[in-house]
Amino acid sequence: MCEKESFNRILQNKTFLLEALSEDPDIILQHVQEAELITLRDYRNLSDIKKREEKVIKLLDKIMGRGEETCHQFIDLLRQDLILEMYPKLKVHAITALPAMPHTFPVQEVSQYKIEQIPRGICVIINNVDFATMDVRRGSDEDQKCLAEVFRWLGFVVEEHRNKTAAEMKYLLKDVGKTVHGDCFVCCILSHGIEKGVCGTDGAVISVDEIREPFNGNNCQRLTGKPKLFFIQACRGKRNQQPVQVQADAPDDGESEMEEDGDNFDITIPVDTDFLIARSTIDGHLSYRSPKGGSWFIQSLCRNLQELCPMATDIQTILLHVNNEVSSQGFRGKQMPVQEVAMRKKLVLLPA
Repeated sequence: MCEKESFNRILQNKTFLLEALSEDPDIILQHVQEAELITLRDYRNLSDIKKREEKVIKLLDKIMGRGEETCHQFIDLLRQDLILEMYPKLKVHAITALPAMPHTFPVQEVSQYKIEQIPRGICVIINNVDFATMDVRRGSDEDQKCLAEVFRWLGFVVEEHRNKTAAEMKYLLKDVGKTVHGDCFVCCILSHGIEKGVCGTDGAVISVDEIREPFNGNNCQRLTGKPKLFFIQACRGKRNQQPVQVQADAPDDGESEMEEDGDNFDITIPVDTDFLIARSTIDGHLSYRSPKGGSWFIQSLCRNLQELCPMATDIQTILLHVNNEVSSQGFRGKQMPVQEVAMRKKLVLLPA
């Protein structure tokens, strides 16, 4: 068994446990105390907390703070029939599944990117608002403001740029690629767009490949093996996504490639690895923005980062929450964000 297997299972499923156990936190709190997984003093302090979600968060933190053995006992407690009856959501979740039988080729646990430096890295925000031949993008300043606040809170140095032509965007990104540093890189682009790519203020287009290229393994060795995140708020066509009706759910509802060279093994990774490109909508479709409140996608992204990063939720899981939230908005016109993922590890960004 992995030295921290149970601890990691609780950490990775913390968001689900918060949702499931918050239905009645006092019951699980009582069972945890009876099993002597926490002290009587801890039990009394936790009992005094009024907010359900806060009570569960503090309980999970106490369990994890007591080490691997306590975490293992807590997961065993969650598997008990009485607990499963009280919290039916636990019945079908992976955290209560019994360990798989040993086999010849064990599944390797996905590791995490090391994010240790302060500052974490650089977050570049390009906000195109005023265009030569297209409408002013009212509301985009709200998106820029929210992104800057969130990524500063997460420990990034934020560089904000406004109203760039396509040529200026290409030059800016190439220049950043030559000097960028840190454990992680973030780039946010807010603009008009078409199927071929993102528009500069002059109406010319820069493709996603041109946005990404300055940061690949050939052009930016400082970021080799490090996560590179791109968040792009822009239309990708003129079509509306049509709503469809769905049936309601029932109530119970080889990290690195090894190349052999004689007796030596060189660890290599693809030149275009460790990228995550999150776009506000699928190919050919519109992306929606409120003139007062900002875009659906960026506002949802910022909200979910603020809520879930302190819980050590990984970025891809956070983007699933964003996908679900954005796809639920609108009536006649719908929107579905999409991600292109070339990541090898989980990425967890904690507030600095």
